[in-house]
Amino acid sequence: MKILKIDKKTKELKIIPDSFDDLWHIEKIITEGDLVSGDSERKIKPKTEGEKAFKQKIFVEIEVTKKEFHEATNQLRIQGVVVFAKPEELVELKSHHTIEIEVGSKITIKKKELKNYEIERLKRAKEASGRAKLLMVVMDDEEAEIAFLADTGIKRKAKILAKKNGKQYEKKDNGNTYFEELLKKILDLKPEKIIIAGPGFEKQNFEKYLKENHQKLQVIFDSTNSVGITGLNELVKSGKMDKLVEGFHSAEEAKAIEKLLIGLSNEKSVVGIIETTQALNSGAVEELIILEKALVEKREELNPLIDLAENTRTKIIFVSDKNEAGEKLKGLGEVAAILRYKLNY
Repeated sequence: MKILKIDKKTKELKIIPDSFDDLWHIEKIITEGDLVSGDSERKIKPKTEGEKAFKQKIFVEIEVTKKEFHEATNQLRIQGVVVFAKPEELVELKSHHTIEIEVGSKITIKKKELKNYEIERLKRAKEASGRAKLLMVVMDDEEAEIAFLADTGIKRKAKILAKKNGKQYEKKDNGNTYFEELLKKILDLKPEKIIIAGPGFEKQNFEKYLKENHQKLQVIFDSTNSVGITGLNELVKSGKMDKLVEGFHSAEEAKAIEKLLIGLSNEKSVVGIIETTQALNSGAVEELIILEKALVEKREELNPLIDLAENTRTKIIFVSDKNEAGEKLKGLGEVAAILRYKLNY
């Protein structure tokens, strides 16, 4: 992400997203009532009967009423009411318009309120630009699950099956076919960093195969108890690849929820808005954890909590509801805190 301007006094941001993850971060900081401006297109109705409607490039500023993040098209759609436009004669003020934000497009956001955590989120996204593409593979002698780790979570890319033909299959031939297909898929995805893990000894067999067939490929090998999405989640939250995943928001989420769950067993975590507020007022909170969906749905209720956390310099982690960590937090109550010490009420 390119950050062109952050002005705390005017609450204005000027940014250019460089990646799909950047669009996701931008969507999270835009709220209803913010002013968003940028280049756009508008269908212009003809003034003369019989003429065809045409599309015209315009510059427009809208007051946000709704936002939609489309993963399938890598596009962020911001809907709102027009407050300014050029050319003025082509766009009626107070009419509705949608700005489609794509990778590489410049956008200006004028916030009603500009929170420190929003600035930090953008700065983190900027630091992540050019970060290595991390490919995760969890495998055993039956299957291999392949996925990229992104700020938005685990992005599954393929499942390779060993295609065994019963108990008497020739392991050498079938194993090599399995390994060949797996290696080809890894090379096709062009990762910059690779970690391969799984239960059993098949990963060691694949490590030997790689040394014999592709010596230049740099891979870190580790262990998990499972394969599939369970194995991928286990790898992310285990802390085994901290140096590799440093800066990935989804990895930070997973580790925070694991720490939260451990804290619930020894009274060093609390859940719920009331309990978390009490802990913040006591100065006992080390990390405040909020489900992002709750931030959208309960912003007025949660804003005082966030302000309190920022005033006490408490770390704030927002967890997506679209991954395993988010599902766990949703089940606990959407808002929680990891404590520095036990509270005695």
